Amino acid sequence: MNDDRPTRRAMCTAGTATLLLSFSDGMLRVAKGAGILADDDAYALWDLWNDKAIRGTPAALVAAGVLAANPHDTQPWIFHVRDDAIEIYADLSRNLGAMDAYVREMHLGLGCAIQNMLLAAGPNGYAAELDTVSGSLLDLRERRAPVRAATIHLTKRAPAAPDSLYRAIPERHTNRYAYDRDRALPRDWLDFAAHADVSDDVRIFLFEDDSKRETFDALVIDATEAIIADKTMIADSDRWFRTSRSDIDAHRDGPTLDAAGLSTVTLLFAKLFPVSSETAHQGWLSQTRDTQVPSAALTGVIAVRNRYDRANTIAAGRTWQRLHLTATGHGIAMQPLNQPIEMVDRERQAGRGTRWASRVAQLTGPDWQATFAFRAGFSDHRASPSPRRALRDVVRV
Repeated sequence: MNDDRPTRRAMCTAGTATLLLSFSDGMLRVAKGAGILADDDAYALWDLWNDKAIRGTPAALVAAGVLAANPHDTQPWIFHVRDDAIEIYADLSRNLGAMDAYVREMHLGLGCAIQNMLLAAGPNGYAAELDTVSGSLLDLRERRAPVRAATIHLTKRAPAAPDSLYRAIPERHTNRYAYDRDRALPRDWLDFAAHADVSDDVRIFLFEDDSKRETFDALVIDATEAIIADKTMIADSDRWFRTSRSDIDAHRDGPTLDAAGLSTVTLLFAKLFPVSSETAHQGWLSQTRDTQVPSAALTGVIAVRNRYDRANTIAAGRTWQRLHLTATGHGIAMQPLNQPIEMVDRERQAGRGTRWASRVAQLTGPDWQATFAFRAGFSDHRASPSPRRALRDVVRV
């Protein structure tokens, strides 16, 4: 964690008000909750997620869930919480437009949150059973009302000992810095990574130094260029970026400069002197082409049977979260590189044929469809956390 987090905790605690979250049978009452529900700092939940005020309650599972990976830090979730269940809804109003034409990445993010919640169940005294909503992402054309994605059914039991994945939840952050390609990844982690899937409908493909790796690298760079050239896509992406602390405090979401993997000098310049959109886009391309792709010791894709099946997509998100948490425990940095699959969706939405889909299929073969791409390696730089919305904004009782 960053060294300034105790200060954030102090800020939240100092401003604590008496808060009450009551369930139907009165099981959960959070009073004087150290800012858990109404914290005033956009980064507070990274410290407060396991606060004793909510430990052993369903709220503790939600507090773990909201720290999960998600596209563009849109945090596209709403949690309906009962004593014996938590319903997870896709907040379709928080969509990425043409960058996520079929809210596929949104559902990947929901899967990440669900995985964190399942990991948090045992240590908080619950047995958890997941029920995922079936159906196709292609049918979710409405972009305003929330739709249920899954339900976690809860049964009280004796608390289980926290495992390494659970302990890694507050330490997991996307690392966009350069990696050390010459530093080998641990064999035990590579063996785990090849089989980290949570379902028979999910498979992981890993690429090191072979022709598939060359194909992957070219796909990511070409897709980045294509996104920048697509004015609708890049505009839908840009609207989520938060370039100032006032923006971060107001929205508590979106990519930030601090988490962009910039050098100290570049970061300082970007904060002092706002750059044009064109300059920012070319900087993204340069960083992708010259730093992120070539420095990765390993790349890979998570593939599913059906890219637009809701249950498959949520399972793929669970797999990514599980993979990233395990990497965090080994000190390994990871970053999504989803540009090629975003172009598959955009191509389909615009009716432009299947060129991108065919190129991506070179990585997996015809029986699997890539839905998530990533890189991994060791980095000399620690990643910064992303802002998180307060629980009061995402919890419904």
